[in-house]
Amino acid sequence: MKKKGRQMRINRKKPLMIIMKLILTLLTAVFSMFMVIMTGSGLIYNSESYGPEMRSLGIVFIAAAALMGLGNLFIWLKMNVFSLISSSTGFIMCMTSLYKLKNHADAAGWSDKYTMEPISSMYVQRIMPVIIPFLLAVIIALMQFFSYEAAEKRRIRKAEKKKKEDAPSPPII
Repeated sequence: MKKKGRQMRINRKKPLMIIMKLILTLLTAVFSMFMVIMTGSGLIYNSESYGPEMRSLGIVFIAAAALMGLGNLFIWLKMNVFSLISSSTGFIMCMTSLYKLKNHADAAGWSDKYTMEPISSMYVQRIMPVIIPFLLAVIIALMQFFSYEAAEKRRIRKAEKKKKEDAPSPPII
């Protein structure tokens, strides 16, 4: 507890926000990182038979996963603008790569050897859940950015900057 003048103020974390961040971290680790990195590494590993275009798609998948993971880290550090930029860039790269991979798999006629189901549907099923942690990251970042505490910090920082600009200049002599 902090004592401020005559008031007693309880300074505690918001448990709902912490729970949301923990859920985001878990979903990011499983979907945004593990599934996407494994897809990318599989494309890179089999690049001899798939070709250089699939190798570059694998690299883009891994870079997208890294950006989405970095966006999660920025959420914990309350660097919300960087989180939005990183998560959005990673998500866009991931979805664009998925679209290209799906089209290539359909055009090449890739199918599961047991069920004869198109492989493109497997890629979509494994990578589309990335939408959930992305949306959760955007919601948390926006909630933190527009929170009362963050707005007060920005207001105080702006007032200090204004005060510093308006300060009298030091004497020359």
